[in-house]
Formats: sequence, structure tokens, C-alpha cells
Amino acid sequence: MSTPMNAAALRLFDVARLGRLEFESGGDAAAQVGVVIPLYNYGSLIEECLRSLLDQDLPRFAVTVIDDASQDDGRARAIALLHRWSSRFSRVRVVRHVRNQGLSMARNSGIAWSLEPYLFMLDADNRLRPPALSRLLEALEASGAPFVYSQLRLFGDVSGVGVADIWEPERLRKGNYIDAMALIRRDVLVAMKGYAVLADDHGWEDYDLWCRFAAAGLQGVFLPEVLCDYRVHGTSMLRTQTNRHFDALMAEMALRHPALFNPVED
Repeated sequence: MSTPMNAAALRLFDVARLGRLEFESGGDAAAQVGVVIPLYNYGSLIEECLRSLLDQDLPRFAVTVIDDASQDDGRARAIALLHRWSSRFSRVRVVRHVRNQGLSMARNSGIAWSLEPYLFMLDADNRLRPPALSRLLEALEASGAPFVYSQLRLFGDVSGVGVADIWEPERLRKGNYIDAMALIRRDVLVAMKGYAVLADDHGWEDYDLWCRFAAAGLQGVFLPEVLCDYRVHGTSMLRTQTNRHFDALMAEMALRHPALFNPVED
């Protein structure tokens, strides 16, 4: 099977990096939501992630897994699980990158391969609570906003509630407080040219996207409900590069987004 990709997405994203379609099933054109899951060496966690989608109360949605040249059995596990559960979803796809491209390009591949108007970014080590997609979709359609996000619950090495809050561009100058787990309009993602490939892969691609949204005058909507679970462990972004390189990364963000970080006073 082959999946047609939107022409605008093909122009925006390097076709050579989009990878090979390894598995596809279904084709419900009526699905509104697509979940994009970048996968890299999380074979031991992908089942838990996918099971959280199985439990969603949203009746029909698509799932696209982008395997970023994993060196474990994650892709095989994802294919086996999605084959078994394919009737639950409107469409499932597993795409394999021939070589590792990094998180940004994995997400961009997911955007390009997806056909649904609303996309949710879910890393393979995280999970969703049963009402997540339906509540986020309801909030997105009611608000007309480009994206909507919720509060997180931390689990694993650290327990607690995340720091998500209402959309305030000024607050972004102090650091990121919005996780990548958000429901975003696909046409907006394409117009914004997807996730930037930063010089240092320290997990701030989502922060950079929110800064670009703010600079463009786009406003997100915060849904103050705990709908997503963020796993904190030795290789999660919250515990590794991000915290160790905070000052350098903030300096890079200021250089990338001068209008946001150094606004001109009237």
C-alpha cells in the first residue's frame, strides 16, 4: 500500500528523509485526528504507549509511527501491535527512516505522512489518559485556536504535576512550560514549516515551535485538565540534555526569536 502525501508537505519536507512505508492498514477518510509517534530505541515502552491509544474514548482516529532507524525491536513490536489492533483505528501506518534523522525530522515525517486535519504529537515513552483526544478535539473546535494543550502528570523517576499554564508569550522568554503533547492543526504546522532541526539536539524543538507561534501572533489554548502522562527517566528529555544546557539553549532561543525575546518598546 502507499499513502499519498499532501503536496505542500512534500515541498516543505525533504522527501528523501521521509522514509519507507513498512506497514499500513485502514483508510477512513472521515478521521479528524491523527497521532504521530516518533520511535527511537523504545521497543520496551512502545506497547504501553500504544495501549493508551487503544483506551481512548474518541471513536476513530489514525496512528502514524515514525521509526527513526531504531537499533532495537521497537518497529517490529509496533507493527505487530498495530496489526492486531488495526480495527480500533481509522488508519495505522509505520514508516521507517533509513538512517537516524533526529526528533524534529521524525515529527516532520509524521506530519507529511498524515492526512488528518488535527495532529497530536506523542513520544513513544509517554502515554495518554482515556479522554485526552476527545477533550482536546472538543476544545480545539470550540476555540478555533491553532492548537490546544493540557496539563501533564509526571511518572517514573519523578511523580507530580507538570507546569503547563495559560498561553502567555511573555512567559516563553523565561523557558518552555508547554510540552510537545498538544493537538495542533495540520495546516498550521505545514504553514510553519514543521519542527526546526536545531544545531544541538537537546529536545527543545517543541519550545522553538511555540516561540515561532508566538512570534507569528498565534495563540494556543490551555485545557486545565490532566490528560497526558510524561515519563521521567534516564533518557527522557526532562532529565538529560535540556536541564544541563539550559543557559546555552536559552541564548540560542533568544537569537532565533529576537522579536519575542527582545521586543521593541512603543
